[in-house]
Amino acid sequence: MALDPALDAWRLPPSDRCWWCGDLATTEEHRIKRSTLRRVARTDSGKIDLTNTYKKADDFEGPLRSLKKGAQVKWRRNMCANCNNARSQPFDLAYDFMEKFIVDHADEMGHWSRLAWADVYGDDWEAGAAGLGRYFAKQMCCMLATQRLPIPQDLLDFLDGAPRCPTVAFTVYRNWRAIDAHRMLRKGGSGDGITTFVGLLPSNAYQRDGHFSGVDYGYHIGYVWFLANWSKDSDRMSWWEYPVVDMPLVSADLMSKAEWRTLRLRSWALRRLGRVTS
Repeated sequence: MALDPALDAWRLPPSDRCWWCGDLATTEEHRIKRSTLRRVARTDSGKIDLTNTYKKADDFEGPLRSLKKGAQVKWRRNMCANCNNARSQPFDLAYDFMEKFIVDHADEMGHWSRLAWADVYGDDWEAGAAGLGRYFAKQMCCMLATQRLPIPQDLLDFLDGAPRCPTVAFTVYRNWRAIDAHRMLRKGGSGDGITTFVGLLPSNAYQRDGHFSGVDYGYHIGYVWFLANWSKDSDRMSWWEYPVVDMPLVSADLMSKAEWRTLRLRSWALRRLGRVTS
């Protein structure tokens, strides 16, 4: 991921330290979990086929060359091994539960305007929903560190166990065009529908009086969008603070910003489709 010159005024000096604990940074976090990439790449016979992982980004377009390494699947090296693995493992597990739930309920969730966390995580829904928030908080921090931008203290406090993250709003949406695409794919014979379409959404940085004051992070699994917006000095609630959350349909305006396109690929109804974006 290239450094955007538009952000130079807020950029920090280069660092070889883990953005979370300050130890030497020795690892690169996957932008999209390797297990998710393997799910996208897996054929009906169970083999991994990289031609199933078509990625479209500003600096790359085509099948991924690797699921393990490289700038197309990982952030820059900015975490120590302990923080990237053992310390954040509960967050990864919370994401795994959510991903499986979306894949298992893809035919129904498009009709749901609300999501009950207990349906995903059971009686321990509060820890599960907060863990999912922390997974995306970690991703947001990796994105900021990759661009050498300041990481809000609220995000670090939240990762350290704070019950709230007031300056960051974590929300869930449904992408209505992608819901339609899922139905078309299912009718065309794709058993996975649009659940193999995963990736990052476009991000924007904001300034107020010349100071870095906000940033967006977005991720989607199929038609389910997870958005995190940091806005300096704000105080907003997030999804783990409610047992049931709204999942509004994404508006046409937001859709156009994300430049969503319905794919028109040869034999798209006859083969298993995979797509990765960032």
